[in-house]
This record gives sequence, structure tokens and C-alpha cells, in this order.
Amino acid sequence: MKILVINPNTSQFVTDKVCQVAADAAGSGFEFVGVTGRSGSPIIGTRAECALASKEVMTIAAEHAEGCDGVLLAISFDSGLDVLREILDIPVVGISEAGMSAAMSVSRRFALLTFGDRAVPLYEELVEYYGWKLRCAGVISLPPLSQKELEDTRIVIPKLIDKIEESTQTIRAEAIVLTGAVFAGIAEELRDRVCLPIVDGVVAGVNQLKMLHALNLRKPTSGSLAFPPSKKLVGLPENLTKMFKAFGSKIDRK
Repeated sequence: MKILVINPNTSQFVTDKVCQVAADAAGSGFEFVGVTGRSGSPIIGTRAECALASKEVMTIAAEHAEGCDGVLLAISFDSGLDVLREILDIPVVGISEAGMSAAMSVSRRFALLTFGDRAVPLYEELVEYYGWKLRCAGVISLPPLSQKELEDTRIVIPKLIDKIEESTQTIRAEAIVLTGAVFAGIAEELRDRVCLPIVDGVVAGVNQLKMLHALNLRKPTSGSLAFPPSKKLVGLPENLTKMFKAFGSKIDRK
């Protein structure tokens, strides 16, 4: 399987980390092609930055998705996830949705662990959007991370342990989802140091892609995730314009 890893923020170290963790989780027979955003925020954390990210996600997909068997969307808020599922005919998995789905398989009430209080309402709204509000114990947050901590999140493992242990008492969480691509790869280091299951969204996402590939589901031809109608776009990147123009022929073939 050839998997396109889309990281719509502009930090290459995030893409590199996600691709390494994804490759380790997938095993043999997988190729991961990581693409980093060329415009937007270094680390996405606000509504405005999510809006910019959604456009970057589409642009990257239009340029790189051809010939791939699936897409791993490596952004905390799954920005552009439904958009990709609409415009592509291959499985697309978001790391936060995949992480929450996995957490619900081992708990009745999961919590999301992030950094920066400003992100908390965005995650709360994402949980509600997915319809999982009753299964979510809440969103807990570390203070904003420094650049050094973002690049090496092992530095904040003691703080993560404290927050995880606290969540068992304050919000009665039964599993923890580490949100954000920057936390990729450290769940295993936390595994035997805390009392709850810890879910890495990247690892969960890769395994969900494996499942979807095995299921071999068809692209819907009706509903909101069917291909959109063919339209002539103005003022957008050439690959994206070509993609939208070609939707008419794809709809006819389906």
C-alpha cells in the first residue's frame, strides 16, 4: 500500500515524525509519502488556521493523491477530513477521529490530551461533531509547548503523566487520546507508566487504513461524500482546478 501522509502545517519535523511512526506501525509492504504544507501556520491551533489548513489539504491531495491507496491526515483537528473524503475515491483517515474510535474500543469514557487551552473548545466541538459527546469525559491540556518541546515531546512526558493520572480523579477518564501529530510516537513510552490505555492517533490511523483497504468499500455515488459536480474554479492552484473540472467524467463513470 502506498499511503499519502498530509501534514497541512508548515513544520517539516512533524511530517518526518508522523511518517516514521506510521512506517513502524504499518510493518512491511507499505510506502509512506509525506507532504508538508507550503502555506499556513507552523503549528495549527486556531479556527482561522484550521480554515487555511483545509485549503492546503485539498491542494496537497490534488497534487499528490494520484496513485496512492489511502490518505493519513496528520492534523490535530482533522481539518479537511470530510473534504478529502468527498473529492477522493480512496480511504481517508484523520488521526483524531481514528484515535477516538480506538479509545472507545477499550473504554466507556475517553479523554483528549492536548496542549494550549485555546485548543480545548475546538476539540470539544470536534467530539460533538462526530457524535461522541456522551463517550467523552473531557479535554485536558498542558500549557502551550515551546519550540524545543514541540520538536521533542519526550521532554514533557512527566507533565503528561501527571495530567493523565489527574484525569482519572477529576473527570473519571478510562482511556486517553494524545491529540496532535507532535505527540506521535510517545504513547509506547507512557504505556507502562500510567494507569490508563494511551492511544496514539497516528498508529490508530494507520491500522484503520489497513482495515479499510481490506474491506475494499466503494466510493459513494449519492450523499454528501459523493464526488462534487464539475465546476470551473477561478484563482486556485492548477492541480486543484483540474481536479474539480474532472469530477463530471468521474460521476458519469460511476
